Amino acid sequence: MNASDRTPRTDGLDVRRAQRWFWALTLMAVLAMGTLYQELRSTPGPSTGVLVLISGLILAASVVLAARILTVLAGPPRLPRRLGLHPPQRRTTTAHASTAPSPKEK
Repeated sequence: MNASDRTPRTDGLDVRRAQRWFWALTLMAVLAMGTLYQELRSTPGPSTGVLVLISGLILAASVVLAARILTVLAGPPRLPRRLGLHPPQRRTTTAHASTAPSPKEK
């Protein structure tokens, strides 16, 4: 595959590459779920516990990463990161409130 086969979006996201990673992570999640299911049905032991831990971690990580990719690919469009918003500036007015007592109060 050369660079002309890729379909980048206007925000710089390579859609085909993201789709490949999504499907690879989905396949990893399915395989990890199958392994986890088989290990939970097997006899208890230290090796079973290690395999349950590893397959559970792989399952969780691949599901989270695939969900993040799916959110970017199919989610609603987001605002640009640089909006140019600045915190509100102090207003400069001609009349300033004074803390000194007014002449009527003296």
